[in-house]
Parts: sequence; C-alpha cells; structure tokens
Amino acid sequence: MTIPHPPTLAGILVGHARDRTGCRAVSAPAGSQTYAEFARDVARIADRLHAAGLRRGDRIAVLAHNDLAYVQLVYAASWAGIVLVGLNWRLTAAELRAVLDDCSPSLLFADQELASGSDPRCPVVRLDGPEGSEFECWYAAGDSDYPPDADQSDESLVLLAYTTGTTGEPKGIQLVERNLREMAQQAAAAWALHQEMRYMACLPMFRMSGMSSVTCCVHLGGEVVIPSGSSVDAIAGTVADRGVTHTSLVPTLLAGLVAENTAATFDLSSLEVIIYGSAPSSSSLIDEAMEMLPQTGFSQGYGLTETCAGVAVTPVLRRGEVDRHPGSVGRIHPSCECRIVDVSTGRDMGTGADGEIWLRTPQLTTGYWNKPEETAAAISADGWFRTGDIGMIDNDGFLYVHDRVKNMIIIGGENVYSVEVENAIGAHPAVLEAAVVGVPHPHWGETVKAVVVLRHGQELDETELLGWLEGRLAGYKHPRIVEFVGDLPRAGSGEILKRALRQHFRSSSA
Repeated sequence: MTIPHPPTLAGILVGHARDRTGCRAVSAPAGSQTYAEFARDVARIADRLHAAGLRRGDRIAVLAHNDLAYVQLVYAASWAGIVLVGLNWRLTAAELRAVLDDCSPSLLFADQELASGSDPRCPVVRLDGPEGSEFECWYAAGDSDYPPDADQSDESLVLLAYTTGTTGEPKGIQLVERNLREMAQQAAAAWALHQEMRYMACLPMFRMSGMSSVTCCVHLGGEVVIPSGSSVDAIAGTVADRGVTHTSLVPTLLAGLVAENTAATFDLSSLEVIIYGSAPSSSSLIDEAMEMLPQTGFSQGYGLTETCAGVAVTPVLRRGEVDRHPGSVGRIHPSCECRIVDVSTGRDMGTGADGEIWLRTPQLTTGYWNKPEETAAAISADGWFRTGDIGMIDNDGFLYVHDRVKNMIIIGGENVYSVEVENAIGAHPAVLEAAVVGVPHPHWGETVKAVVVLRHGQELDETELLGWLEGRLAGYKHPRIVEFVGDLPRAGSGEILKRALRQHFRSSSA
C-alpha cells in the first residue's frame, strides 16, 4: 500500500502500519493493538461499511464511551470515504433525536447502555454487551487488504461535530481531512509532542478537544492510552501503569489529583505535559499541581469546534517558571490569522483594545451541515470566522479572551466581562469554580451576580470573597449578588448554562 497524497487520516495510518508495525497504537479497556493490527482491523471495518451499502459522503454515528472501537471507527470513516458523527452521550433522548434527524446516519454504533431511547431509525451495531461485542463479529468477515479510498482528499468531509443546541436547533460543524492534519501539526509544535508519546485520552471523543487529541497522537505515531474509568485513582493508576507522557485534564479532575496528593501514592514521573482547559482554571490550582508534579509542564489553549480545537497556546511552564502573560490563552498558531473587530462598526481595533475575535485558519470548518445561512453569517466571503468571543491582543502578540459577546454585562454604560470576574474569583484558594452573569438592575440596567462552587471542605462567605476582590477588580465589576452552590447547571457538553442561571435569578426574584 502507498500513502495517499495529500496525507489523510487513513493515509497516515497506512504509513505507520508499514514503518511502526510492532509499535503500540492504542491501549484501551477493550484491548490493545499495534499499528499493524490497528490498520488491519480498520481496513476490515471500512470493507464492511461498503458491503453494508454505504458510499462516499454517507454518515455513521457513534454513541459510545472512549474505547478501542471508537478510535477504529474514526479511521475507518476516512478509509472508506464516509463521515463519522460523534454523539454526545450526555444529551437527553430528545436532543439526540434532533441530532440524528439532522445528520440521517446509515448506521449507529453504540454502547448497549447508551443506545436505549436513542431511536436512530437506522440499524444499530452494538459495541459491547453481556454476550460480547456484536461489532467484532460484524467486521470479522471484512477484507484486511481493502485499500483506502483513492478519492479521499484534503477537502473530503470526515467528521461532523455537533454543537449542544442549547440556544436553538443543533448545528453540525463540518471538518475535513485538511482541518485535522493542520491541527495535528500545530499542536505537535506547541506542546512538544513526539513519536514516542503516550497520550491518555480522558476527554470524551464526541468533543473536538478529545477527538483532536487522539487523532493528533496517531498522526505522530504515538500511543493512545484510554483509561478504564474517570475516577482520580483510575486516571493516576493509568499514568503509572502505562507511563503516560501527555494528557488533557479538565480542572475538576486536576483538582482531584491535587487534593488526594496522588503523586505520593502513584508514580506520575512519566508526565511531560498536562494540557488543562475546557473550563476556567484558577491560578492557585495550577500552582498546587506544579508543586506536586515539578517535572511536568503545564499549558492551556484556545480554540473552538469550528476551528478543529486549538488555534492559540500558552508556553509550557513548570514549577518556578514565571508566567509573563497571566490570564492569556497564548499566542495564535503561525498558520492562523487573528483580528480584533469592533462589534458595532466592524472596524479593526488596535493593540490592547477589546473587540470580537475573528480568525482565518486552515483549521477552519467548511461550514454548518445543511445550513448555508448560518454558515454565511459566521464565515465571511474571504474566510474570516466570527467567533462570538470578546478579547484583545497585547503588545507581545498574546491573546486574551474576556467573554462571549452574548455574556457581556453592561453596567451604566461600562462593559464587564464575566470571564474576567470569574478568573478573579477562581484565584481564591477556596474556590473550585465560579460562573458570573448579568442580572437586571433598576438603575444601572444590569449588575453582576456570581454563583460559586467551593472546594471540598473549604469555607468562604460573601464578605470574605468581596474583600478578596479588592485591588483585583475595579469596584463596578464586583458582584453585588453572591450565591454559593454545590454545582453549576451544565449542558450535555459540560458547558455551564448561564442562561439557566439568569432565568433562575428572575424566577426567584419574582
């Protein structure tokens, strides 16, 4: 076999199967495979997809937890020239139904526990179950010499990633082979990724952050390591057992590792880089994590599903190194262009001025599935994507993201960015996370409300918190209402539902 040109997901895999035959590609709860074994089964799956009647551009949907079969299906889609739709298993049955109706898959591959109630109106292939995997039997008769689709190119659609749909009907974000390859090349340079890496895939693959990390690892010929669970012990145990070098962690999981001082129980010395994100992370939490893991570098990035995950990244920092741009999400990738645009006038803003972040990059989606009007509204004719995020660029070229346009709070004509207030609150050592929203005020129009979740065993009251903010935030940005809660309302994707917090305030006020 020869690698197709330009290199696709499938083409890269063929090259690794030839050059890294005995190297491990995936280690997962369902089993482990070398690159030769992985490519063999991917070819069989692609052959069976064609035998089932699927043709170029048809869709398959996956409703499953991270495991070996999920990774196989991603590469089989590229191999067969079809499109994979990763379904968010946290969605309700009605939300799933809306996504399935929109993308009309020919087959649904699903974990048995997740498939009930999804009503895909298409054949279902079960990935697990008490009698074993129907999936393994399904593809066992496939041809392991089945070649990759020769017509698959840079612009071939390979993934549909759906937004949560919390503000309307779901939107399928189209990602082509070029998007994923560009993302992998930029991420490798930013995070010192290498061929011997062992990346632990903790983030669900239905999220672009999870999917892009896995495909980036395979792109480089590294080993994807999928933990057997999401508990602190399962994560730490996987690092120790498999010698994990890189991973991405949400702040709550990182906080759990720190709180339980897992480095004292598990050997975490193999960790080279931890990428943290998907929610605001307090500086105190990162400091504590660096103290526990002095050999490990920490970094975060900025990106959207529409940009195939990250387009900006912070320098990798270790214990004792100074963050010279605190609060920044890093520098924009070399292949990406960034503009800061006045929301009202559309004119470019100068350095240090706030505006909407516009991006133009090879990682950018080709548009929304069957939604030309939404695509035209988001992407200009000359390729600029309007992110809906408010931010600014400093004199050193570092990007700061202050808020979503829709979450900006206006107090007597002054703009307050909720993320700025959340970061200041989150820097308090007792705070796990916070969400800030604007609520109606009879004189100022709006005022700031903060909803705060404390770390386990910590105590903090409103007076102490407001005292903490003195000198950290201008007075008009201080919350006038503070509520302490056990957790925050979230969408199926894990995104905090600020709309629900606003509605809760209005109903309780009434």
